[in-house]
Amino acid sequence: MQKVSNLLFICILFAGTLFTLYAQSEDENLTAKHFAIVEADGYAYLAEDKTIRQMREEALANAKRDALEKGQTFIQSFTKIENFQLSYDLIQSQSEGFVKILESKDHGITSDNRYHYWIKAEIEYRLKMPDVKNAPELQSNPAAPLNVVLWTDKAVYQAGECINIFLKSNKDFYARVIYVNAQGDIVQLLPNQLRKDNFLKGGQVVTIPDAVDGFKIKVGPPFGREKIIVYASSAPQGEIASAPFGKSLIKLKSDLPTVGTAVRSVKSSEAIIDTPNGSEFFEATVGIETMKNPNEKRE
Repeated sequence: MQKVSNLLFICILFAGTLFTLYAQSEDENLTAKHFAIVEADGYAYLAEDKTIRQMREEALANAKRDALEKGQTFIQSFTKIENFQLSYDLIQSQSEGFVKILESKDHGITSDNRYHYWIKAEIEYRLKMPDVKNAPELQSNPAAPLNVVLWTDKAVYQAGECINIFLKSNKDFYARVIYVNAQGDIVQLLPNQLRKDNFLKGGQVVTIPDAVDGFKIKVGPPFGREKIIVYASSAPQGEIASAPFGKSLIKLKSDLPTVGTAVRSVKSSEAIIDTPNGSEFFEATVGIETMKNPNEKRE
């Protein structure tokens, strides 16, 4: 058995996949967020009483307004589904308001005598379920907003135990699954060097690790709070600086905020959902606890 980090070990899989489902979706350790990612253009007409800076600020403000309108249209298209009328609340951040800019390009003054500013933006929203009893049906409905249920077979693991991760979506999606250990190391579990395809089918339980992955996630020091994050989208995700880690895993070189931004570099025009207004993005995090085995003999 070859050690590849303090927490992750690569092992040959001899046994079948464990399918003990742990209902962690209702646990406080699980967080889930919905986003719409849109591209928008803003313009400002030239005027003698405006400086270049004023035109730039006006064009950017118009781009943000266009992004918000597109995002709301996109969200509304997923909340009007058969037998349900979902509502939503937009999430406002202190620094970005309702529109968080992921990428931007200042085109300056164009040939048609307008100042042009382009942005790719993210709009976070919170779904409001009409009835709790209908939540399971909505979570499996492919016409509903993209939703991924993420869980593990246990909430607390001791040294030497193996962690099994499961996820299931209501529709086809692109996925990136990462593991963050107690000291902040980020390892990408999916896609990996042996399972490179990260386009997953909706309605099917995906197991990590699976037989094709060639590794197990075995608990070792350092111990503490760990977390698994799944980034899901309706369009191919952005690239992240990485390096091979052992025979099958991938280690990410960036910190978690940088990873979160980079993976959102999707192209709305390549979304699975045929819409000119944007693409779906979903993020779920589940927390677990790792600890030393109390029965372990001291050397």
